[in-house]
Amino acid sequence: MTTQKLNDTPEIFHYADRIGNLTAEAVGVVKGEKYFPVFEGRLVFKPLTKSKPLSTPLFAYAEVFWSWLINAYFMPTPQYRLAFCYGYEAETGKYYDYGTVSPVIYQEGEHLMNLLEFFRKYPDKKVHIDQYVNYCQMFYDYTEILEADYFQQHQEMAQELARQILISILKGDQNYHYENVAFVCDETGEILRVAPMIDHEFSTYFMFPDSFPEKMFWLGQLQRSIEGRPLQQDEFAQLENGAERKLMEKSAVCLHGNLLYIREHYPEVTTWFLEKLFVLEQDLNEQPERFHIEKGVGYPDRANSNAYLIGKARYKDHDEKMARYYEEQYGGRGKEINFMVLNSQLLYDVKTIIRQIKKVLMEQGEKQC
Repeated sequence: MTTQKLNDTPEIFHYADRIGNLTAEAVGVVKGEKYFPVFEGRLVFKPLTKSKPLSTPLFAYAEVFWSWLINAYFMPTPQYRLAFCYGYEAETGKYYDYGTVSPVIYQEGEHLMNLLEFFRKYPDKKVHIDQYVNYCQMFYDYTEILEADYFQQHQEMAQELARQILISILKGDQNYHYENVAFVCDETGEILRVAPMIDHEFSTYFMFPDSFPEKMFWLGQLQRSIEGRPLQQDEFAQLENGAERKLMEKSAVCLHGNLLYIREHYPEVTTWFLEKLFVLEQDLNEQPERFHIEKGVGYPDRANSNAYLIGKARYKDHDEKMARYYEEQYGGRGKEINFMVLNSQLLYDVKTIIRQIKKVLMEQGEKQC
């Protein structure tokens, strides 16, 4: 049982007080540069973005909740805090002046290399990296990654990745793609370690606070992928794009495959995870109030899952006509977030997923699909 308490009190920063900017080119299918302000103590402000799909203030709360929970129950993880960075929105336009703040995850002289970069640099016949697509609201198959020669030859790193995969399933991460997993490298490019887990915003439990039916649909998709229920013929026939249809068919069952693979090949990791889950589940049942999220003082408390379309049109597509159209359609304040309902549903759903994961990991004699 842990005595650590979730802390969701917002930090206050001013853009003018930054000591520098964390400049990073997003290396991936979708390229882009990010300039996030850095403050004393190597704290980096991560703003909510006006064009990020489905973004609401709960994206920030998801970062806070999961970074706290993972650090308290599973492994050391950089802690996110709600934060304001006044003056940032006026400076950039496409970012809000609210988001989160967390420590930089690498030291001076180090840099990150994500899995996409790695397999582009060091191709492996078991990993079909050219077929990879960064697709929002999709679950990813990591069995071929774990089968790669590098992870077969570096078992400690493979075990660390397996632990992170299990945690990503627990938090219902709908965007745990190959660009979210990284190695920390030194100046020469030598791999030092697997980077700690970050980017928890696309957690299923925190999405669509303004649309309960939409939220329950995607929670059902998470449960279905963990269960690995066989696909029905033409189940995704409504998707006219063939490539997209194949992605969603794979997503629909891949979490089950990830669990079975880890159970078979990493029994020590599986035992470790189940033991941690037992403690977490016990605390969720006996001390639910410790997991309750409180509204941050002054933090936005309204959700509009469609508002990002305005920002996408304006800042990514540079289409002001469409931006004005979306403003007419989705420019309202959005729905007020009910934190009492959020906490009740969050704990219920997390406990449901824990039971489902335990069932798959503890079953014996089942063949991998």
